[in-house]
Amino acid sequence: MEHFDLVVIGAGAAGLAAARTAVGLGARVALAERGPLGGLSVNRGCIPKKALVTAGRVHRLVRQAGGFGTFSGAVRLDWDAVQHRQNEIVDSHRPFATDLEKGGVRVVLGEVRFTDPHIVEVNGRPLGAERFVIAAGSQPVVPDLPGQELLITSDQLLFLPDFPASLIFIGAGPVALELAGAFNDFGTRVTVLARDAEILPGVDADVARNLRKRMEERGVAFRLRTAVTSLARVADGVHITFDSAGMANQMTSRQVCAAVGRRFHPRTLGAARIGLEMGRLGLRTNPYLVTSVPHIYAAGDAAGNRQLTPVAAHEGHIAATNALRGDIERADEAVIPQVLFTTPAVGLVGMAYGEAPAHGIQPAVARHDARGSSHSVATGEDDGYFKLVFDQDSQRLVGAQMVSPAAEELIQLCALAIRARVPASMVETQISVHPSRTESLIRAFGPGPGAVAPPAEGAGVVKSRP
Repeated sequence: MEHFDLVVIGAGAAGLAAARTAVGLGARVALAERGPLGGLSVNRGCIPKKALVTAGRVHRLVRQAGGFGTFSGAVRLDWDAVQHRQNEIVDSHRPFATDLEKGGVRVVLGEVRFTDPHIVEVNGRPLGAERFVIAAGSQPVVPDLPGQELLITSDQLLFLPDFPASLIFIGAGPVALELAGAFNDFGTRVTVLARDAEILPGVDADVARNLRKRMEERGVAFRLRTAVTSLARVADGVHITFDSAGMANQMTSRQVCAAVGRRFHPRTLGAARIGLEMGRLGLRTNPYLVTSVPHIYAAGDAAGNRQLTPVAAHEGHIAATNALRGDIERADEAVIPQVLFTTPAVGLVGMAYGEAPAHGIQPAVARHDARGSSHSVATGEDDGYFKLVFDQDSQRLVGAQMVSPAAEELIQLCALAIRARVPASMVETQISVHPSRTESLIRAFGPGPGAVAPPAEGAGVVKSRP
């Protein structure tokens, strides 16, 4: 049996970061993976999803080109070409086992299972180690209801061989809304069934409502307060029954996609055999990413903290460092910008308004709707909606949420402002490019020069200047 200082399970962002960190610390490292290298982000997540969303946006813009004075004949969708491009992009982003081996990482492919707290078998091949990092990623959650075998998940929808004329999403979280926007842009008739009173439960209600209204304007249909009861196969697709706002309803769609979240599933690892305990979405860990078994660490989706690729890579580095050097580092996830690649996109960073008091902060809020701005009118694309949360005493930004086609860029400016602890007046008085989306963001930083005004009485809301 081969013996290593560290065995890493999973070759996604967390696992790759853990393995490379361990090699850098001089450890003998094995990386075990059952599927393609690269993990969720490369194979079934961020990369193909962004490619699909971009392809949908291009298709929509070409359809709208006549409004800008460009006419090129009938627009035709070649779904096979869309899929071919996605597969090429995924293939180009997958890491190669040979490159990892040259870098000092032993790569072992196959099903991984613990047979002992210090031994895993990979397709029957035993690997022993003093320490382990579990970074095996997550799988889509499939609702338990009659006809659930007719559901597809986001993993399948990204690479659907036949273009769906109609599509229903069960769930109104980030993945559902990202893919709903993309397929709507392609021309699919899209309906989103949301369990709650508003979409995106983790986002402030006004921001979520703002996104929903914009998506409705583009043609996406939403049913709120909805519970699905059953599915059945019919000639032209899937028949779905559901209760919406207390009333029984039914629809037929070419495909129905379950998009109610992802969760780490430890069963095939033999987790129960060695005493690994589960948390809400992943393994139970402490701030040093140690699991309930002291020599086993978890990172990324397996740790069940924040399901983001940059967070996974950060946690992979922390987990490997602590496994080999002792518990000396904690994962710093206080100021991590997040973007949902919806249509338009949503950006999030820092605290929500309701979270601020728990951190000893008296919050003030500035909201700015950039619909009708100079940039919006000139480009024909809505600049979005901005909601900023400030510490009323220090006048510093502590949180931001936005709906904007440029959210992936603008939210990072907000993250820098939070980390640098700059006062709102410094940002507000910055001369910006005109016309630009950044101009709209800067406008949200205050109603007047030099300060964030006190909140409106009883509401904690500051109206930014028009």
